[in-house]
Amino acid sequence: MEKSVSDSSGERTTTAETSQTPRAFLDSLVTRLPEPAVVVDTELRVLAANDHLYTLVETSAETVLGRSLPDLFPAATRGRIEANCAQTGEYVTTCCQTVEDDRWVDLAFERHESEDETVYLGIGHDVTERQDRERTLEAYERIVETIEDGVYTLDDTATIRTVNDAMSSITGYDRETMVGSDASLLADESAIDRAATLSRQLRDGDRDVATMTTEIQTADTGTVPVETRFSAYSLDDDHYRQVGVVRDVSDRQQFARMLAALHDTTRQLLRAETKDDVATVITETAADVLDLSGATVYLFDRSENHLRPTAVGPDATVDETDLSPIGPDGGLVWDVFVDDEGATLGTGAIYRSLTDHGVFYAQTPSDGLDERTRELVDLLASSAEAALARVDREMALREREEERRQQNEELRQLKEVNAIIRRVDRVLVEADTCEAIEQAVCDELASSQWFSFAWVGRSTDAGVEPRAWAGRSSSYLDAVTQSAASDGGPPAVQTAQTGTPTLVPCITDDLRREHWRTEAISRDFRSAISVPLAYDDFLYGVLTVYADRTEHFGEMLESVFVELGEGIANAMREIASRQRHLGDDVVELALSVPAPKPFTTQLARRLDRPITCEGVVPGEADTTRLFVSVPDVEQTTVAETIAEIRRVESVSSVSEGLYEVVVEGDTVVRAVTDQGARLGGLEARSDRVDVVVHLASEVDVRTFVEQLESRYADVKLNARREKTTRRPNHGSIRAALEEKLTDRQLEVLQTAYLSGFFDWPRETTGEEVASMLDITQPTVNRHLRVSERKLLELVLGDG
Repeated sequence: MEKSVSDSSGERTTTAETSQTPRAFLDSLVTRLPEPAVVVDTELRVLAANDHLYTLVETSAETVLGRSLPDLFPAATRGRIEANCAQTGEYVTTCCQTVEDDRWVDLAFERHESEDETVYLGIGHDVTERQDRERTLEAYERIVETIEDGVYTLDDTATIRTVNDAMSSITGYDRETMVGSDASLLADESAIDRAATLSRQLRDGDRDVATMTTEIQTADTGTVPVETRFSAYSLDDDHYRQVGVVRDVSDRQQFARMLAALHDTTRQLLRAETKDDVATVITETAADVLDLSGATVYLFDRSENHLRPTAVGPDATVDETDLSPIGPDGGLVWDVFVDDEGATLGTGAIYRSLTDHGVFYAQTPSDGLDERTRELVDLLASSAEAALARVDREMALREREEERRQQNEELRQLKEVNAIIRRVDRVLVEADTCEAIEQAVCDELASSQWFSFAWVGRSTDAGVEPRAWAGRSSSYLDAVTQSAASDGGPPAVQTAQTGTPTLVPCITDDLRREHWRTEAISRDFRSAISVPLAYDDFLYGVLTVYADRTEHFGEMLESVFVELGEGIANAMREIASRQRHLGDDVVELALSVPAPKPFTTQLARRLDRPITCEGVVPGEADTTRLFVSVPDVEQTTVAETIAEIRRVESVSSVSEGLYEVVVEGDTVVRAVTDQGARLGGLEARSDRVDVVVHLASEVDVRTFVEQLESRYADVKLNARREKTTRRPNHGSIRAALEEKLTDRQLEVLQTAYLSGFFDWPRETTGEEVASMLDITQPTVNRHLRVSERKLLELVLGDG
């Protein structure tokens, strides 16, 4: 086969003809060719070229001629040129480097032989634009095949023309099955109709890009939710193609459903009233919505300083030991709480701090925690934190409101009770007997709307004996025994046994354990308080009050009732004291008091002899002025021995064997006189005090002895005698004198009398009496003058 080359005139010259043409013919031919042309020898050195080639390589003839052709066109190697000449290869497609940009050329070569040389004629064609299109198309193909979204093209008959690998991944069909198939293979009729409508709008120019969300059918007869964006372009033959991108939106739709579920959770959290409710909602949401296992909420208990596992998801498999509270040094849960920083472990365990409220824990699925799930977990934790903070605020507001309500209720209650107390106080002042006091107190309390029933009882060895009562259901006292035979028992018995208040906030607690409780609630008694009526360690009785409301007797009312009990006891003591004023008929008691600690027994023990008390003058505060007789012992020894006793404030010698001693604290003499008795005589030994007292005949001897036993155990009554004193008919001069004199005047008069001031000759002077009392002598003289005048008025006066 012969190759032919056309010159610019269009005439063709055969290879056979040119093979005999001299070299000059080729050089001339090259210059006339309309395409870039070059002549090279067997060493590929450029022998000739035309202006088109110089323009292509953007250089001059002097630079090109003589150069190696591969320097200009790197792919134009000897082998490829020979193959092209033998017509066994394709064009030699090569690039050539230019100043601004690379150019691409297709080169065709012919071998020309003459007698003396062999040369090659190469004619080029600029294919830069084609090469660029091919490279661009290749890049597009690579992009289409590497993106995760599916890409397809359809012709105007809805036949699938091309798909990428991602379409196979989404649908499960291979390329061979999809290409050439109708679009109905992947989409149902409604989706195809919607796509056709949008395609018409694209062709009409109403829109540039169309988007539709639908489901495509998969090879396993399932469906996948997708979002398709597509456009249309026209072909030269008036046909068109549709190209689209298909994106699997399963994850996005699932994420949207999760978000919607979390919004529902937020609404539930707004209705949660307690922290436990919040914790339950969070763990259920973590399991049902986020598919997390083992979800647990640990709430911080401020009072116990530990994290308490409050709510555990329904799928949790932790055992009971894992549900124990977590305290300091309790591992990662405690560290997350203290550091206020979450943690995610490689095992899939996730921890999120709920700030001051606690910690959220869960186990993520086996495939790990993706970014979207992490975002949802953080959102759930934030919702929990906000809900817990809201509950905290609302609980604090409710607590403050309840506290204010209770305070107002207590204030109203206290106002009413104070009014009752004022009425009771008037009764205490006006009453002449203890029985009147007891009944009046019960009546006043029961008349109030705050209390249902009140009663006063007297403590005995057997229990509590009812003495006065008022209010509804008085049959309660008949139905309930107030026996002290066993521990516990009704409130009155407990108070009588302990001497302390007994508060029962809710009678229905332990209802079946004690009979008195069932009897109480059957009468609608729901709470109770019992307080001792005690003064100076002597129990006069027990006051018990019931109410028809639980938790009725708070701290404020308890303190009020305690004070009321003390006031009632003091009033009873005053009545008993008035009854003990001596008249013409008295009861004389001879008592033995085992009292090893009082001053007189200590002195008797140290001096090893009995001590006689000649008189007593109650002093200020807790002091007693005693006049003791210690005969036949050296004065210095007695004074030093007395001074060594710890409770002695002062000691002075009054006369031979008689000493004035001021003692601080408890004394048997003071205990007797405080109860209204008159001292008839007192002799102290090392282990006991033998005392003779005079009581008014109306005084209950048993009560007197019991009161003395409240201070000194095992008091022994040795003798009781009825006596009649020779007194004026108008009553006891001493009692009348005590009413006329002030406490200070009486103290000065008694001290002067007992110290021998009125003896003749005088045992003490006014100055010595003043020294004993730590006052001035003129003050002593004034008090004695006033006392003497009032005494003489009683003896010599008319009234």
